[in-house]
Amino acid sequence: MKRGNFVQTSMILLCLVLKITYAYTQPVPVELVMGHKNYYYQHSFSSNISKHSPYGFFHTSSILIPFDEKRENEIMSQSYITYKITEAISSGIGTIYVPVSRLRPSAFLQFFKQGRRTTVLIFPRVDLWRKPSVELMGFVEYAPAINNKLRLYTRIQFMTTWTFPEHNRSYQYLRLGLGYDKFQVGIAANYDEYGKAKETYRNYGCFIRYVFSSFGYKG
Repeated sequence: MKRGNFVQTSMILLCLVLKITYAYTQPVPVELVMGHKNYYYQHSFSSNISKHSPYGFFHTSSILIPFDEKRENEIMSQSYITYKITEAISSGIGTIYVPVSRLRPSAFLQFFKQGRRTTVLIFPRVDLWRKPSVELMGFVEYAPAINNKLRLYTRIQFMTTWTFPEHNRSYQYLRLGLGYDKFQVGIAANYDEYGKAKETYRNYGCFIRYVFSSFGYKG
């Protein structure tokens, strides 16, 4: 995928998200990072089958497009049927797609807690496969108010995947910026690690993030 196709691909993915998000849906965060080494895009959303049902749907996707033609584009997409165990804990079963291993069945357990200033997500996941990969992903967001209109926006996001005893893929993503209503903008630092040797690629730039509103229950 060339750089010129990046915005077009992102918009197609976003339209897909908006089209299939027809149930009782939580806010949908969409983020674009423009750096000195690559473009990075991600979105996620979750919805309930009905307003009071413990069953729902969760989806997240990301695209990494390096400027170095020797590196391949990276696509990750996960979709799950979910079950809410408590207000903070849920589980799910579904699929994950990455180009290396293609489509695989997957299961997860999630802890999610959102407060006025701090949001925490812990997301362990495992392939349901002959030789499974085990993954731990999560983030911490901290967004205190500066005044009546502006907030500080910070996020530390991490992921590590292993097919024991070998390391497959990890990252640490840092964000620092300002937020106004549902819009955030600032500086970004992405650290991506690959393979047994944990070869590291760094990308510095800026990010734009927007949290789309809930669509509401239509059932």
